[in-house]
Amino acid sequence: MKIGIIGCGWLGFRLAKHLNENNTIYTTTRNIDKYTSLGTYFHSFLIDFDNFEAKKWEILSDLDCIIITIPFGRHLDNNILEKRLKNIDFFIQNFKKQLFFTSSIGIYPQSDMKIDENLPSTLLESKLFFVESFLKSKFPQINILRLGGLMGDDRILSKYKISEPNQVANHTHYQDVCLIIEKMISLNLQSKLYNVVAPEHPIKQEIINYQKGTKTKPKEKPYGKIVLSKKLETELDYNFLYPNPVYFL
Repeated sequence: MKIGIIGCGWLGFRLAKHLNENNTIYTTTRNIDKYTSLGTYFHSFLIDFDNFEAKKWEILSDLDCIIITIPFGRHLDNNILEKRLKNIDFFIQNFKKQLFFTSSIGIYPQSDMKIDENLPSTLLESKLFFVESFLKSKFPQINILRLGGLMGDDRILSKYKISEPNQVANHTHYQDVCLIIEKMISLNLQSKLYNVVAPEHPIKQEIINYQKGTKTKPKEKPYGKIVLSKKLETELDYNFLYPNPVYFL
């Protein structure tokens, strides 16, 4: 298959490497240095969707699948967000084949509750919901994956300054993201909405203790949302390779 990955950043690069063994990979990046290095492994295109000369991707008709991994943070300026979306739409306009967008569980409220994909849209973060809705309106076949906090490889929780150690973790190992997308491609799934979060939810301090070999005890009760991936596990018959964020090393 010929697969396009739009936005070959931290996740996109690892996804491209994972899929490269049995497919031909085409990537986009706005970074000139990364464009050069990506060209060593994949077919690379230098594209900045925030400063974009409107054009259609010249290899679009050859692609069997496209994966959009460009982030749309909640704090992104509205004008930049809308411009980025419209430029991506123009770049892949009228694409009818399999399509993915890696969204985020940041779309869900910070409430002490269990959350699945059926949470009412009125409770969703407005910017991220706008992005998902825009892409869905342009490409009805799009698969939307709401990813937890991405970990694995050089992303280790104990390397970061954690201000809320007693908050439960909603993390996802990047290898599970790769395997899930690979399986969805093989099944030619379309129009799916899945949370992609490891099924176990330890508090962040427990993860840090394991990684650092410390025994710091919680100072308060665990709190925070718990994002469920049961729909994905059931419909795809998928068992997470890394079900517990404590052991993401």
